[in-house]
Amino acid sequence: MQPVVVVGAGVIGLSVANRLQESGEFHVIVVAENVPGGKSQSAKWASPWAGAHWRAWATNTDRELQAMETQTYRAMLAIAAKTPEAGIHVAPGLDLFETAPEEPPWYASIVDDACELSAEQLPAGVAYGLQYTTLLIDVPIYLEYLSRRFTLSGGAIVNRYIGHILDAVQYAPKQPPARATAPIIVNCTGLGSRSLGGVRDNAVYPSRGQTIVVNAPNAKRSITQLGSRFGYVIPRGNGTVILGGTADKHQWDCEPDPQVTQMIIRQCLELEPELLPANARTLDTNAKARMLGENIVSVNVGLRPMRDGGVRLESQTMCSGCDKVFTVVHCYGHGGFGYQSSLAYADKVFALVTEAAGTVLNS
Repeated sequence: MQPVVVVGAGVIGLSVANRLQESGEFHVIVVAENVPGGKSQSAKWASPWAGAHWRAWATNTDRELQAMETQTYRAMLAIAAKTPEAGIHVAPGLDLFETAPEEPPWYASIVDDACELSAEQLPAGVAYGLQYTTLLIDVPIYLEYLSRRFTLSGGAIVNRYIGHILDAVQYAPKQPPARATAPIIVNCTGLGSRSLGGVRDNAVYPSRGQTIVVNAPNAKRSITQLGSRFGYVIPRGNGTVILGGTADKHQWDCEPDPQVTQMIIRQCLELEPELLPANARTLDTNAKARMLGENIVSVNVGLRPMRDGGVRLESQTMCSGCDKVFTVVHCYGHGGFGYQSSLAYADKVFALVTEAAGTVLNS
């Protein structure tokens, strides 16, 4: 089988690794500085800090990303139905727009149970609302599921830092000398592609996101507020809820800001009264904020891997030394839409790697 090394063990890297390994055409090794279940997880490794839920990122004119998100929505619905241990749950979702869109959001036609809110149902300061069936992703569980699925299918994960993309070659699966072919490398390093040797993509930059995890078992629906005030409430299905958030472009600070924490608490209480027990809803705003603050499990900061120009998805030929040539397939720069498009991007990478493997075999 054609050897492949996937660099990066976030949701994109692991989704790609599974797609390749399970095809039976490739022998895949994942190499990553941060891995699911590892002792340390950097804020620069975005995947474990995501909310996460399926909420469309694509605009009404971005047909390519629309297709990616639609495919992943359908695939994740199937996972939720067939594999509950994966950590994906079906739940009601609600998107609230400060300014009414000229046309209904594109995804209203592809999600299940879509329904526009009536004027009487809209909260204060909201001009348009759409409710629908969404998907809640418990990211620690889902990443562990992807990792376990990959290794059970014969793949292996190596927890190592590499400074140059071609350093991945040394971790390629071993081959009989008579049948040895050059390994294909897949770069899924997200924000790391800004500094990774051989890549150093200055179009990559962080968008700082601060979130809070609280115990709030009564909250059952995902809510996103869009406009001058950006916020979200994302239950994980286990009694905890992710509250957010911020999207501070080009900010590298990974320390939580206490003032931002308070802002998130107050804003999310306006979005979802169910964050508190019913008997607490008559309390004043300050008392509600204090009560929810007492239920905080953790305050987290993660850096979304943004990229000017969008996702880099392409093959590149790279030389090592004077006579060794390798194919590198790049797939990074997914910003805040990694989870909801991950399975479709895995298919795209599979096609590029398959094409590259044919070139390798014929060379």
